Amino acid sequence: MSLSAFEASRKSQSPVELFLFRYGSDPLAYFAFTDHTQQVVYDGITYLPEPIKRGEINSQQGLDKSEMAVETRLNNPVSELFRIYPPSSPVMLTIRAGHLTDPDQEFGVIWVGRVQQVTRIKQTSKLSCTPASSAMRRTGLRRHYQLTCPHVLYDQENGSCRANKGAATTPAVPIVALAYLEVTFAAAWFGALDPVKFIGGLVEWDGALGREYRTIIRVEPDGLTLSLNAPTTGLDIGSLVDVVLGCNHQLEDCETLHNNVVNFGGMPFIPQD
Repeated sequence: MSLSAFEASRKSQSPVELFLFRYGSDPLAYFAFTDHTQQVVYDGITYLPEPIKRGEINSQQGLDKSEMAVETRLNNPVSELFRIYPPSSPVMLTIRAGHLTDPDQEFGVIWVGRVQQVTRIKQTSKLSCTPASSAMRRTGLRRHYQLTCPHVLYDQENGSCRANKGAATTPAVPIVALAYLEVTFAAAWFGALDPVKFIGGLVEWDGALGREYRTIIRVEPDGLTLSLNAPTTGLDIGSLVDVVLGCNHQLEDCETLHNNVVNFGGMPFIPQD
């Protein structure tokens, strides 16, 4: 029996929805839930029973008002990703609908989007989600004449930065001291480099659900302690992290620090008189 036949039948209907949340690039980094009372296996993924429901799907033309709410329990694993600080990678949501009694398991996709934020209300979590189609309508950045480079550091698209991130990475640096927004390394961890040049760079490590990224916003005068833009969740003293150089987006850093002047996007020779 086809899906449309199940939808039209009063006797055979057993509607169920599947919620697949993906976080990060690892194929196994996902949470799968169903609003049914028993688990559902679809396409090799086991969807676990969960008190979860969605709001109405908005089909109006104005995508700026098409936010959808998903409600679940307070300590749902997806909600926990947002407890301290928004996760490093986007949390994507795919919702499928079908019927449990359908032998063909025709679970069609009814909504695809991204979890933007989580609001905790009493004993429930409200996930505010925006559809994937809304991102396709956004106006891109316009490039203007400017002295400094407008490229996103290490972006590999044609016509962008294309700096070698691997060559700019100091790998497996052990943490000797740790605070909420700070990491401290041993003496001379930066080698021959100027530690100030790591401002605007990254501290990276493999977390429980994928790669975690923190931006370096300040380096102490001794060069050993780095202040980060977000909490050091999942790290301990002795943890190994990769530290990636930053860039001041000026011609000098592009040439001497990254050997990437051929891709410099600024206009450093604009007359200023």
